[in-house]
Amino acid sequence: MSLPWISLAALVVAVALSILTKVNVGVVSLVLAWIVGVYVGGMNYNAVIATFPVALFITLTGVTLLFGMANVNGTLQRLAARAVAICRGNAGVIPVMFFVVAVILSTIGPGNIATTALLAPMGMAVGAQAGVPPFLTALMLGNGAQAGALSPFAPTGVIVNGVMERIGLAGHQWGTYFNNLLAHAVVTFAAYFLFGGWKLFVNHRSADGAVAAHPEPLERAHWLTLGVLAAVVVGVVGWNLQVGMAAAAGATLLALLKAADEKEAIKRMPWGVVLMVCGVTVLIGVLEKTQGMSLFTD
Repeated sequence: MSLPWISLAALVVAVALSILTKVNVGVVSLVLAWIVGVYVGGMNYNAVIATFPVALFITLTGVTLLFGMANVNGTLQRLAARAVAICRGNAGVIPVMFFVVAVILSTIGPGNIATTALLAPMGMAVGAQAGVPPFLTALMLGNGAQAGALSPFAPTGVIVNGVMERIGLAGHQWGTYFNNLLAHAVVTFAAYFLFGGWKLFVNHRSADGAVAAHPEPLERAHWLTLGVLAAVVVGVVGWNLQVGMAAAAGATLLALLKAADEKEAIKRMPWGVVLMVCGVTVLIGVLEKTQGMSLFTD
C-alpha cells in the first residue's frame, strides 16, 4: 500500500474509533500522525509537531476561557433570564426568544456547544412550565446555537475560517456567517410552525410562574464582564485584533479585578474539544504532507 493510502487509512481509523469508542479522537490522531509521519513517511519528528495549530489553540483557549469566566460569575445566566422575562410568559414567544438569545450568545464567542449547554436547562424548564412541547424548545434553542456557530469569534467559526484561508478563500468570514444564519433561521422557523408552534400563539398560554418578574440584578462583576466582552468584540471587529489574544487579555483583566474565578473557569473549559480539534489538525497536516489529502480530494 502506498504512503498516501496509508495516511488516508489512518484518518479513517481515527474517525471510526471516535464513533465506535469513547476515546478522544484527538489523542488517536496525534498517535497516528506520529506513526504515519515518522515511521512510515520518513518525516522528521519536528516536521510532524510543526503541524500543530498553535494559533488555533490560542484562539480556542482564549475564547473558551473568557466565556467560561462569564459563565462562572453568572453574567450569561442573568442576561438569559432578562431575555426570557421580556416574553412576559407568552408561550409562543418563549421558544422564539431562546432562538434569538442562542444566536446572540453563540455569535459573540461561546460557540454552539457551550451555548446549548448553557441555555438548555433553563430553556427546557421554562418551556415545560409554559406548556411548550420539549421538541419545539430543543428545535429553537439548538438551531439558534447552530445559526451563530460560524461567527469569526466562535470556536467553530475560527476553525472554518482557518481552513478557508488555507485553501485560498480568506475574507469571507461574515458572508459565511450570515449565510449560515439565514439558512438556519428559515429552516428553523418553518419547522417551528410546521410542528405546531402556531398553536402556542393561538392558545396564548401564560407561563408567569416560569419567568421571574424581577430577575437578579447585575452586580459589579457582571458589569465588568459585559464591558470586557464588548471591548473584545469591538477590538476584533474594529481594530482586527487576534481574537484569541484579545479574549485572553479580557480574561486576565477579569481575573485581576476579581470579577470571576479563573481557576474554576479553567476547570470548566472544554479541554476535550480543544484536544480533539488540535489532534485531528495535526493528522490532517501529515495527510497533506504525504499526499493523502490530495488522494482523498481526487
